[in-house]
Amino acid sequence: MKPLRRIGRMSDGLDDDISDHIEREARDNIERGMPPDEARHAAIRKFGNITRVKEDTREVWSRVWLEQLLQDIRYGFRMLLRYPGFAAVVILTLALGIGMNTAVFSVVNTVLLRPVAYPHPERLVWIAGYDPNISRDVADSPDFVYWRQHARSFSGMAAYGPQQAAMVTPKDALQVSGVAIAGDFWTLTGARPALGRLFGPQEQDTLVLTWDLFKNQFACDPHVVGRSVAVDGRSVTITGVLPMDFRFQFPMWWQSVEPRPVEAYFPLPAKDMAGGRIVNMVAALQPGVRVARALAELNVLQKRAQEGRPPQFIEPTAGLRVEPLAYKLTGAVRPALFVLLAAGSFVLLIAVLNIANVLLARATVRQREIAIRAAVGAGRARVIRQLLVESVVLALIGGGTALALARTALAILVRLSPNAIPRLQETSIDSSVLAFTLAVSIGTGILFGSGPALALWRTNLHDALKDGARTAGSGAGAAGLRLRGFLVAGELALAIVLLIGAGLMLKSFWRMHARPPGFAPESILTMKVRPAGPQYREEPAQQAYMRELLRRIESAPGVQAAGVSTWSLFEGVPFPIDTSPNRQHTIRLNAASTGYLKALGVRLLRGRWLNDGDSSGNAVLLNESMARQAFGAVDPIGHRISTPDPATVVGIVADLKYSQLDADPPAEIYLSYEQGPFFSGSSVAVRTAGDASAIAPAMRKLISGIDPTQPVYNVKTLEQALSDSIAPRRFNLFLLGTFAAAALLLALVGIYGVIAYSVAERTREIGVRMALGAQRHEVVRMVVRQGMAMAAIGMAAGLAGAWSLTHLMASLLYNVKANDPATFAAVAVALAATALLACSVPALKAARVDPIVALRYE
Repeated sequence: MKPLRRIGRMSDGLDDDISDHIEREARDNIERGMPPDEARHAAIRKFGNITRVKEDTREVWSRVWLEQLLQDIRYGFRMLLRYPGFAAVVILTLALGIGMNTAVFSVVNTVLLRPVAYPHPERLVWIAGYDPNISRDVADSPDFVYWRQHARSFSGMAAYGPQQAAMVTPKDALQVSGVAIAGDFWTLTGARPALGRLFGPQEQDTLVLTWDLFKNQFACDPHVVGRSVAVDGRSVTITGVLPMDFRFQFPMWWQSVEPRPVEAYFPLPAKDMAGGRIVNMVAALQPGVRVARALAELNVLQKRAQEGRPPQFIEPTAGLRVEPLAYKLTGAVRPALFVLLAAGSFVLLIAVLNIANVLLARATVRQREIAIRAAVGAGRARVIRQLLVESVVLALIGGGTALALARTALAILVRLSPNAIPRLQETSIDSSVLAFTLAVSIGTGILFGSGPALALWRTNLHDALKDGARTAGSGAGAAGLRLRGFLVAGELALAIVLLIGAGLMLKSFWRMHARPPGFAPESILTMKVRPAGPQYREEPAQQAYMRELLRRIESAPGVQAAGVSTWSLFEGVPFPIDTSPNRQHTIRLNAASTGYLKALGVRLLRGRWLNDGDSSGNAVLLNESMARQAFGAVDPIGHRISTPDPATVVGIVADLKYSQLDADPPAEIYLSYEQGPFFSGSSVAVRTAGDASAIAPAMRKLISGIDPTQPVYNVKTLEQALSDSIAPRRFNLFLLGTFAAAALLLALVGIYGVIAYSVAERTREIGVRMALGAQRHEVVRMVVRQGMAMAAIGMAAGLAGAWSLTHLMASLLYNVKANDPATFAAVAVALAATALLACSVPALKAARVDPIVALRYE
C-alpha cells in the first residue's frame, strides 16, 4: 500500500507542476501583448498533449520501480550464492513446512472443496433414514419406486447397492466388486460409454465394465461388447465399457468392510425392487428447489406409500433425511482433515519462527553493511524492501521445493492407504493447490522477513558505522536474545500441542491393538468363498462344497486349525432377561465351525465347544457380550435362547476383535456352520505354524481345485485385515505423527541455535567469569538454566493450549480421554529431556572456553 500511496502523491505533484508551467507560459504571453484566453491556449499548445506527458512520466516512474525491484531480486540471489549453507537450511526448513501444508491442502481440496465430477453437483442430495438394527443410513426399495413415480421436487432419482459377483472371464474366475443400480443413475452421473452402450432401466442380465476390469481381464478387446459371460452361474451380456476417467463417487458404506474399487455395474433385480431390498439413494433437486421442501414432500409420500403395505415390508427406519451429497461424502472425515490442516499450520508457523530467529541473528552481522548502504543514499524503506525481497525469494524457492516434496508425499499416501478417506486416489496438484502454495510462500516470506527488517529499522545506523556491527548490536544484544528466546518458547508451545495430539492418537492405536493371550493374527490366513451358480442353489450342495473345502484345508501341510464362518442378522428376538414381553432385539448369528473359532484363537471360558451332534442348531455358544445382554448376571449355560428358534446354550467364549479394531466386539451367538446361508459368502480362517502369507498361493490352488468356477477372494492375513479396518485412523496417526516429529525437530534446532548464539555472543563474558574463578560446571549450569527457562515458558503455554484444544479431536480417539493426564505428563517429560539435551551441547562448549583466548575475543 505504501508504494501506491507514494505514486498517488507523485501524481498530485505532477499535476501541480504541469499547471504551474502552463500558468507561467501564459503570463509571459500576456506580457507580450496577447489577450488572456489566447495566451493560455498558446501556452497549452506549446506544452503539448498533457495526457501523453503524464503517461510518459508515469511510465518512467514504473520503469524505475521495476528496475529497482529487479535489482533487489538479483541482489537476493547473490546473497544466496554468497551464503549457500544458510540458504540451504532456510530453504529445506520452508520446504518441510510448506510441503506438509501443500500435501494436506491437496487432500482437503479434493475431498472437501472440489465437487464430484457429475453434472450439477450442487443439486445432488442423499436420501436415507437410519436403521437401528444395522446402524446404517438406508432406504427401502419400494419407497424408492414410489418416490420416483410421484415426487416433483427432483429431476432424477437413483438407487444402488453393493453387488458381489463370481465372474468367469477368458483369463480367470474372479470375484467382481460391483454396484447394482436402478433409476436415473446414468443421467445423474453423466456417464457416457467409451465402447458399446449403457443398459436401460428395464434391462436385466446385463452389465457394464469399468475400464480397469476391461483392461485387466479382457485385454482391452473391443469385441467383448455384446458377448456373454458367466456371472454367478448365469449368462450376462456385456453392453458397454465406461471411459478410463469415470469414477463412482457416491457414498459406499461397504468400503469399510471390503475396501475394493467398483469394477462393474449391474441392474438391480426387478424382483428385489418390488419385494423389498435395502438400497442407497441419491437424487438431483429440481432447479430452485431447496432441501427442506424436498424433505417435506418425501415425508408426505412415505406415509402415503406405507399405508397399505404389510408390516414385514416396512423397514424400521427413523428420521428420514435429505442432505447435500457433498456433506454426506465428507462428513465423517471433516474433523480429521481440519485437525490435520491445523497441525500443518502449526508446523509452518514453527518453521517461520525458526527462520525469523536465524534472520534476527544474521541481522546483527549485517548491521554495518546496511549502515553503509544507508550512508550512500539508500533510504530505510528502500533497505527494508530489499530485505523483504530477499526473504520472499527464499520462500519462493522453498515453495518450489515444497511442491516436489508434496507430490512425493501424496504418492506415498495414496499407495499406502488408497481407501483411507473418500476420493483420496483423485488427489492431485492442480491450479488451486499451486495458487495456495504460491500464496503461502509469499506470505511466509513476508512474515519471517518482517521481524529482522523492523529490527534493523530501529537500529542506530550511525553507531554501526562508527564501531562496527558487534558494538552496535551490543546495546540491543540482551533485548535481542530475549526476543529470540520468546520465539523459541513459541515454537516449543506449538510443538507440544502437536506432540500431545500425536500421543493421544498413539495411545488410541495401542488400545485398539491390545491382544488377548494366544491371539496371533500374523499366523492366521483369511479368505472368502461364495458358492454361486445353479449347481449351488440348494443347501445340500452348498454344505457339501464347504465340507470338502474344510477337509482339504485341514489336511494341508502346516495347517494347525481351520474353519468357516458366515453371519447374518435376525430381528424381533426376545432375551430371557427382558421384563417386558414386547421387547425385541436384533441379534447377530454366526454360523461357525469349531475349527474357525480355534483358528482365530477364541478362548472357551465355560462349558464345551460345539460338536457334530449340534449340526441341527439345537445348541449354541455365546460370547461374553451376548451373555451379559441376554442373561445379565445369570449363568447362561443350560438355558435356552431364541436364534430365532429355541436353542440351548452349551458354552461361553471370550470376546475377540477379529473384524474391526476400533469397535467393541459385537454380541454374537455361534451355532453350527451347517446352519449358515453360504450363498451370501463365507469367511475361511487358517492358522499356521509360521507366516500365514506364505501358504496363500497353495490355499488358492487347493480351493480352486474343488470347483474352478468359484473364485477365492480377499486372501490376506488376519493382521492385514485388521490393519485395513482402521485405515482412516492409521492415515490420521501417520500424518499427525509426522507433523509432530517435524515440529519437535524444528523446535529443538531453534533452542539449540539460540543457546549456541548466546554462548558465542557471551564468549568474552564467560572468559571473564572463568578468569575470576568460575568453575566449568557453574558455566554449564548458567547456560542450561537460560535454555531451560525458555523451554519451561514454552511448555507451560503449550500444555495450557493443548488442554483447551485436544477436545476438538475427541472423535479421532478410541478409549482415550482428550485430556488424558498420563499422555500430557509423558509428553512434557520427554520434551523437557530433549530440550535439556539440546541445551547441553552449547553448554559443554561454553565450559571449554579458554579465558585467555576469550579476553582477546572480538
